[in-house]
Amino acid sequence: MVDTFCETTRQAVAQFQKIRALRVSGVCDDTTWLTLVESSFKLGDRLLYLVTPLLRGDDVARLQLLLSRVGFDCGRVDGFLGPKTAKVLTDFQQNCGLIPDGICGPQTLQALRRASRNSGLGPGVGIVRERHTAKYFGAELAKLRVVIGQFNQFDRLTADLAERLRARHTDVAMINDPDPQRHARLANDFAAHLYIGVESHDVQICELAYYHTEGFHSVPAHIYATLATEAIDRSAPWFKPVVRGMRLQVLRETTMPAVVCSLGPVTRVTPHCAVLADDLAKALAMWTKTTSMKFGAR
Repeated sequence: MVDTFCETTRQAVAQFQKIRALRVSGVCDDTTWLTLVESSFKLGDRLLYLVTPLLRGDDVARLQLLLSRVGFDCGRVDGFLGPKTAKVLTDFQQNCGLIPDGICGPQTLQALRRASRNSGLGPGVGIVRERHTAKYFGAELAKLRVVIGQFNQFDRLTADLAERLRARHTDVAMINDPDPQRHARLANDFAAHLYIGVESHDVQICELAYYHTEGFHSVPAHIYATLATEAIDRSAPWFKPVVRGMRLQVLRETTMPAVVCSLGPVTRVTPHCAVLADDLAKALAMWTKTTSMKFGAR
């Protein structure tokens, strides 16, 4: 075994990041390390049940996906075994005539695998709910609660966006912090309807990311990212904006639709902050008309 972080290791890390829809850097940062640890758990390796701190891992995500595919709605497939997943697991056990103890052990897993054989490989009930369960909301931005998160170097852009939203009486909270967990915690505590994060990069990039994993993606966030991308492409086509489904930590840990705007380099973006803020605000106004989400329900 080589005890140095060589080029081969860097390439392996970069490939892992690409497969797991993380930022591809070749650097084993905190998010990559946590993802590596979580990926070591396969469904059936351990008992799964509600505990503090929450169990997290690929086995939990697989459990959520299988439950969703057989008609038991866990919500988003995020790999966290929280109260909702535990309740749905208990409901499944009760439905199958098992002891409803909320523990995924060998018997529950056997019943789940048996039930899932005829469920196909579709997206599951969670994504169907995201697509079809809400109502037209109109264009009243005054009823929205939005968190704007900045990771670095875009004070002007986030301030411009907040100013435009507050002018339309949107309830806005802001955070400037490099830690994505603190962004997610604030957004969840604030009970936001939407989280918009902004991060800078040294390379030329204009990317809007929403949460996407096997069997689940955030439909409302995908819609907002698409609308914002279209708005930027109309006003500043040289940025060449793209939409991408990813598993970034803040997208995964927020309980509401969330989008992260990755922009760079800073010197190229800064002169256009006002235009970008206009585009993000206009996209939000359009989003309230075109999404079918029921605010406050998630």
